[in-house]
Amino acid sequence: MQIQRIQTVYIFLAMVAMAIFLIVPYGEVLSVGAEPVVGEKLYTMYEYGLLIPAAAAVVLLIADIFFYRNMPLQRSVLVISLLLTLCCIAVVCFTLFKQADAEGVEAAFSVWDILLPIAVVFEILGLSAIKRDIKLLNSYNRLR
Repeated sequence: MQIQRIQTVYIFLAMVAMAIFLIVPYGEVLSVGAEPVVGEKLYTMYEYGLLIPAAAAVVLLIADIFFYRNMPLQRSVLVISLLLTLCCIAVVCFTLFKQADAEGVEAAFSVWDILLPIAVVFEILGLSAIKRDIKLLNSYNRLR
């Protein structure tokens, strides 16, 4: 097995998307009470409920690139990373919808929020490529 497999590219692209998400704003506060606040950005690095799963997903994706020799372990780590990315999506939606309404704040999504679904797509593509490689190796083992 080599590190130049397609799932490594998918995992790398998912890792890049999650790393960019860590440093860009994920939302914007539009108004607060009677005084309008224009352009107050919400950053991932200031929200620990979002920072911890996002950073853990990035670390797991970095480690997952080097697990190319042990595909069952690579698949397991990628599933955990996928769950953490889905958790990030849930936290962003909760923060921008429920928590903002409870505090009397109107918040809006950022353009950068598209990075989370992109990371999910790349992680799913990586999982399917790993599954395909496992099936291919099993068919080679049957031929021996």
